[in-house]
Amino acid sequence: MPSPFPGMDPYLEDPGYWGGFHAKLIASACAAINRELPPGYYADIDEYVWLEGDDTDEREVLGKPDTFVSDDNGSPVPAGTGGAVVLSPPVVVTLPRARKKARKYVKLVGPDGQSVLTVIELLSPTNKGGDRVKYLAKRDEYFGTRTSLVEIDLLRAGSRLPMGKPAPPDADYYLFVCRGGQYPKAGVWPFTVRDAIPTAPVPLKPGEADVPLDLQRCVADVYGESRYATRIKYDKPPEPALRPADASWAADLLKTRPSPTT
Repeated sequence: MPSPFPGMDPYLEDPGYWGGFHAKLIASACAAINRELPPGYYADIDEYVWLEGDDTDEREVLGKPDTFVSDDNGSPVPAGTGGAVVLSPPVVVTLPRARKKARKYVKLVGPDGQSVLTVIELLSPTNKGGDRVKYLAKRDEYFGTRTSLVEIDLLRAGSRLPMGKPAPPDADYYLFVCRGGQYPKAGVWPFTVRDAIPTAPVPLKPGEADVPLDLQRCVADVYGESRYATRIKYDKPPEPALRPADASWAADLLKTRPSPTT
């Protein structure tokens, strides 16, 4: 059973649904891109990893999570037990407790099998909140290396990311595309809860045609496969709440929704 909304279903923004929806939409977008790519290209899901201490300013970027090596032997070596003399430290400090954090994204690799030409980022609440500074630093890295960026914001909550000047019209959701060879120019597609989700143009190498990413189809597939029609409580307002005019519109829309089958 499809979502009753014509585009993004605002009920999916609820924290109780968003985590699973976010992960499945990334996978769906990756599969959709691979169906459209010309020979020699491929899309895959990768992960950007960093360590974050108790002090959020104390962060160490790890990059791609290859192999982690740990030393479990924390016992000091007594001086004079053989080999070089080990001096006792004059000062003993306690490091901030670190947590490993990660963010998944879709990467599009060129015909050489190594060069990442385009990155597709589906924003999460942390990108627009607690990890905003870290994400903006990674975003600047994409711009600096002239990697094309497709950024999808399907969240009404949180602080909007900078999208240049003039500021795009106020909307519920945004699609942002910056082509590596055209930086600092970028395209922005604003849309609302009443609109269908735009098809995203995914850049390849300069001079090659864009690959279309049908985000609406991806969202619909995830919605159906995850059985959200029978899980979401449409008799209650979404979280976060809609604007008054949109809430009235949504209430009328939901009155015509057929009863879902279990």
